[in-house]
Amino acid sequence: MRRGTDHARVTNPTRSSQDAPWGPLAAQRRFAVTADQDWAPEWATEALLQWAWEWDVPLHVFQTNPSPSLDGAAGSGTVTRGWHPNFFPGSTHGEDESAVVRHMAGFLPGVRTVRSHGFRESYLAWRELAGAGIRFDSQFPSAFAGHLVPAVHATGIIRLPVWFEDDLWLRLFPHATDVSRLRPALGAPGLKILNVHPVHLALNCPSMDYYDRRRAEIYRPDSDPDALVHPGPGVRDVLEAILLAVRADGEKWRSFEDLCDESADLLSDSADLAVLP
Repeated sequence: MRRGTDHARVTNPTRSSQDAPWGPLAAQRRFAVTADQDWAPEWATEALLQWAWEWDVPLHVFQTNPSPSLDGAAGSGTVTRGWHPNFFPGSTHGEDESAVVRHMAGFLPGVRTVRSHGFRESYLAWRELAGAGIRFDSQFPSAFAGHLVPAVHATGIIRLPVWFEDDLWLRLFPHATDVSRLRPALGAPGLKILNVHPVHLALNCPSMDYYDRRRAEIYRPDSDPDALVHPGPGVRDVLEAILLAVRADGEKWRSFEDLCDESADLLSDSADLAVLP
C-alpha cells in the first residue's frame, strides 16, 4: 500500500451531543470519501477504484456518464453512486433543469444523492431533483472548515457539505503537500467529507495548471496514462496524509450513504432542524 508521509495525530475535542442540534454529527467527527467522475477516462476511474480498495475506504461516486468500471464496482458492492449533473449552459445532459434531471434518471436510476458539476445550483434545479427522488446532496465546498453540520434545503433535500475538495486545494495551494494547516479543522467536530476527482488522483496532479496543460491529451482515446502521471508529490499524497492522520487518531472512514441515513434519522427525530410540509 502506498503511504503518505505526514500522519501526526490530530486532537479530538469532545462536546455533549445534547448541546448540538445535529447531535453526534455536530459533537463528534464523521469521515467519508466521495468522488466526482467528471467524464474521466476509464483508466482514471479504474485507478480511483484501485486506490480506494488499497486504502480500504468506502467510496461514493457522483457519476456524470456511463462507465463499465463503475457499473462493475457498484454491482459488487464496492462503491455506491449518486448523480453528478451538469446544469451549466450548453450541457450535454440537457437544455434545461428538467431535461438534465430526466437524462440522469435515464442512465442511472434509483439513486438518492447528488452533487452538481461545478457546484452549480438553483432552486428550480433542486426542486426537479427532489421530485425525481433525490434526498441528499453534498454541494457546499467549505474552506476546509471545522464544525460542519448538515442543513435542510427548502425542497427537503438534506445537505452534507464538503470539507476537502481536491481541485480547490490545487487552486489555492498549488504544489503544497504539507497538511499541517488542515489539522485544527480536521481535529474539530463535524463532517469531514473529502471529494476527489479520478483524473487528479490518477495523475497525482500538483496543481490545476498541471492538469490544464494536459487536458486535451488526457481525454484522447489513445492517451498514455503512464506518460501523464506527475513524477513528484501531488494531491494524492495530500489525500493519503489525511487518511493516515485520521487513522492515527483512532477514527474510521464511513460510507457516505451511512452519513445520509444518520442525518435523516436525526432530522426525523427533531422538531426544529427544519419546517417542511
